[in-house]
Amino acid sequence: MTFLDALTEHLDAIDQRDIDRFAATLANDDVRFVGGDGAIIEGRENIVEAHRGWFASEDWTFDPQILWTREENETGLALTRVEYAEKGNSRTFLLLFVFVRENDDWKILYDQNTPVS
Repeated sequence: MTFLDALTEHLDAIDQRDIDRFAATLANDDVRFVGGDGAIIEGRENIVEAHRGWFASEDWTFDPQILWTREENETGLALTRVEYAEKGNSRTFLLLFVFVRENDDWKILYDQNTPVS
């Protein structure tokens, strides 16, 4: 799987609310997500659990647009702009992803959410 394929797989797993596909895109060790409120979630299992309830809800839409990618040896970076709507409220945020090579696959090591509006 290429870096772009791995990024697309991760975004599709979110859009389709598929927790198992989502979990498969995460690095095994030292993974961190930073939410739009600045909260940090550490560890693969904690990140999966934090997303499980969100994925169970059908009250939201997630429309990402890939703005920029860069691949360097064992690291891939991606910046996406997401149009998000939930229960009639919409907002825009940027997601910065850091991927690493793990057993010949690209896995997410870091995700940072930055609110735009």
